[in-house]
Amino acid sequence: MNQIDYDVHVRDLGFPEGPVALADGGVAFVDLLHARIRRWHPDDGVSVLAELDGAPNGMCLGRDGTLWIANNGGIAPQGPGRALHHAERPMPGGLQELDLRTGAVQVITQGGVQPDRPNDVVVSPEGYAVFTDPQNWEVLKTNPDAYLGGRVLIRRDDGTVDLLTRLPGFPNGLIFHPNGDLLVNLTRRREVIRFRWRNGRIAAPELFCSFPEGFAPDGMCLTEDRLLVAGSVGDMIAVVGLDGRPHGLVSTGPNTDPTNLCISQDRVFITNGFARELVSTKIDQLLRAI
Repeated sequence: MNQIDYDVHVRDLGFPEGPVALADGGVAFVDLLHARIRRWHPDDGVSVLAELDGAPNGMCLGRDGTLWIANNGGIAPQGPGRALHHAERPMPGGLQELDLRTGAVQVITQGGVQPDRPNDVVVSPEGYAVFTDPQNWEVLKTNPDAYLGGRVLIRRDDGTVDLLTRLPGFPNGLIFHPNGDLLVNLTRRREVIRFRWRNGRIAAPELFCSFPEGFAPDGMCLTEDRLLVAGSVGDMIAVVGLDGRPHGLVSTGPNTDPTNLCISQDRVFITNGFARELVSTKIDQLLRAI
């Protein structure tokens, strides 16, 4: 398997995740371990956009110059073989909104189903926030029978949260396919599943693609004609066609733990969790490596 070459933009982070391309050419991302939203820009380097309670886990562009943040309430990985870190200032799991113009942060999930451990979030075609919630996932290694299972939730315009579906395993990254379908990673099952989307409702799940042993899908992003999937277990990135057919795997290097990725101009930006860094490579360079 080929290993991609990349540029390292930020080192010595806590546990980075959830990169988001910004209109000014920068990239915002979450840092679970340090409970911060950070921004990197080629002209300015790295800066802190916000310090939060809990642990920001995933993020997407929201409405009107905002970032929507999936905050799991306060747990974060520290490194291979180490116990989870528990935040000094925990909070109930939920979605937050960060106004990039003012820096103000507010909780935007109010009423309805109570989220537990929001993991990743995406904007629906109608403008709703759709997010995964692998409830109490911290018990999976020590007491898996106590795991409450995964959910996909939706925040309506009035802030209330509805249940879209319950899922087995560990629902993680999610994205809308160009045809409007909702794709969700099931990390522990090594699958991407597809839901037909109809005005804020979903149909029964279908298998979109699956991955070999040693690859656990985490976050994902879209190029013009392919799906890129970060394999945090396996230290790889998978390239998948929009028809669900796998195109190949590339290595990010040992002990990197790529958690998520995003596209900015002609580059793929990757958050490497255990390597504690934000990196990037050219899209065409990554695709040539498969």
